[in-house]
Amino acid sequence: MLNGPVVAQCTGCGSLYQKSSVHRNQCQACDAKEAELLSSIDRQLRRNRSLTNEQLSEAASVPLRQIRAWIRSGRIKLYDYPNLADSCDLCSSPIRSGKLCASCAGRIQSAVAHEYEQDRLMKERQKSVHSYYSKRAYS
Repeated sequence: MLNGPVVAQCTGCGSLYQKSSVHRNQCQACDAKEAELLSSIDRQLRRNRSLTNEQLSEAASVPLRQIRAWIRSGRIKLYDYPNLADSCDLCSSPIRSGKLCASCAGRIQSAVAHEYEQDRLMKERQKSVHSYYSKRAYS
């Protein structure tokens, strides 16, 4: 087993760097840049906690997809900011927790329940096809 330095490729810029437990799959330059963007977002939210995702993106000059990624990873907490939201993975409607909105989650649950019921009925039909019923003549 090698105990030497572990080298990885930065997810931000693609350069090679020596991996450590401090940086999240990024080189030191990209990690510092990300920390600066997060502090910019934090400053904007302290100034006005009722910003929406779009307003925050514009004010802090950070792409919406990056804000969404930070919300998903927990680096931006939604509970202090009433107008910030993540988006549903299926329909892109705003959500405050999880990955799916209530309507998409309900639709998936009902579809799964329907498939389960169809499977149960099919098994019952197959079981009855192999059954043999006889009429007994009583004298």
